[in-house]
Amino acid sequence: MTRLILAVCFALALTLCLSAVSSAHKVNLFAYVDGNSVVTDSGYSRSKRVHDGTIEVYDAATGQMLLSGPTDDNGKFDFEIPKESRANRMNLRLLLKAGTGHQAEWTVKYDEYGAAKGPFAAVKAGHGHSAVADPQGTTDIAEVETIVRRELEPVKRMLADLSQSGPGVTEIIGGIGYILGLFGIVAYMKSRKS
Repeated sequence: MTRLILAVCFALALTLCLSAVSSAHKVNLFAYVDGNSVVTDSGYSRSKRVHDGTIEVYDAATGQMLLSGPTDDNGKFDFEIPKESRANRMNLRLLLKAGTGHQAEWTVKYDEYGAAKGPFAAVKAGHGHSAVADPQGTTDIAEVETIVRRELEPVKRMLADLSQSGPGVTEIIGGIGYILGLFGIVAYMKSRKS
């Protein structure tokens, strides 16, 4: 009987050690450029968001921290692109710290935000909108950008959800295998006793 108890204790200790090595709650970070801002979305899964996490923004080349801020209850943190990063053509490394060893990274390349003010030279229109300086004054860029942003928001949300997948078939079968293995050890020890 003592051998059975020792075997079960050993199996439980081994299981606890293996689970400490694995990532119990993988955290995901997704970021995209929206005008002159970067929008971040972070979560453990599609339904469980990271609230009260911290997003730190670094120059990817030098490692210098540019800014940091907390995620809200929906796992979001938006920030204006720092002027120095635009001037120095920096790639931005975003680091999510979601508590006790849970971290994720995302890189926003300069190419993604560098041209945001680029191809259209905006001028002030009479009603407070930005308009392209075209000879006929017919195109209102601010309205077009607003419509495009609104239409792309669901696509960006779907991409964020796709990047945050749950456990796959391999993980599920592996978990079942561990459970069956523990039962096998217990059955083997019982059969040796009798």
